[in-house]
Amino acid sequence: MNCKNCGSTKTIKKGKVNGQQRYLCKDCCKTFIDNDNFTNMRNKKHIIAFAMDLYFEGMSVRKIERQIQYLFKIKVSPVSIYKWITKYSTLTKQYTDTLKADLGEKWHVDETVIKIKGKQKWFWEIIDEKTRFMVAEHLSKSRTIKDSKILFKDARNRCIKKPRIVYADGCFAYRKGFNLYFGDCGRYSKLIQNVGINARPHQNMIERLHGTLKDMIRARRGMDQMDKTEVMLDGWFVYYNFLRPHSSLGGKTPAEAAGIKLNLENRWESLIDLATKWKNIKSRNFN
Repeated sequence: MNCKNCGSTKTIKKGKVNGQQRYLCKDCCKTFIDNDNFTNMRNKKHIIAFAMDLYFEGMSVRKIERQIQYLFKIKVSPVSIYKWITKYSTLTKQYTDTLKADLGEKWHVDETVIKIKGKQKWFWEIIDEKTRFMVAEHLSKSRTIKDSKILFKDARNRCIKKPRIVYADGCFAYRKGFNLYFGDCGRYSKLIQNVGINARPHQNMIERLHGTLKDMIRARRGMDQMDKTEVMLDGWFVYYNFLRPHSSLGGKTPAEAAGIKLNLENRWESLIDLATKWKNIKSRNFN
């Protein structure tokens, strides 16, 4: 019996809970029940994964509640569904942030407006032209040099090799962030600004990404706080890169195109299992 928390085979029986066998892992010292549930969750994996998939396809929590009741004949509250989304968006983002992507030579960077409680915020992102991989994302209250630095730092930490060209619009903040984290690449990497939708080279690719994002957030009525929106965007980042097939990539996900092989046969289920094991192994090694 493999441990559900860390994958170890060093497990022993540890009594029963409601008639179900409980096990103790000698490696991570955590107990678990051998059932089709994520750790410490009462609902089945496929129901939680189903809810996550519908949410990031743009369905509201209320509609997801009705779909679960209709298809699985169980009642789940909207609060529970939102807690699943929050918990596993955060967990899978933390895990996928540790994975390095083999990207192409040309990146595109841009920002778009997102309304939070009626106020204008900025969502920044960098996308790789070759793999369509979203290299980095950042939500901010304004467009400043500090925000640009956060974005480019995230991008540098995630890529295996540096880009030759980064295309951007004329926003003044980009230059400082780029120079700080890619300026040491000398002539290898350069930032080309004042690139628009109709220019050559153009930014159509990243504008389509903006459109896909905004299609998803139209049903989001709970975007009334910055921290909640950041969690939702973290989940979107994971979904877009690792689970959403891209037509221009022959049905591959951007992560697969970028050389990240995770064998996510069951999509959210598989990714959450991997992230859970990663978290518990990291916690065990730290202790």
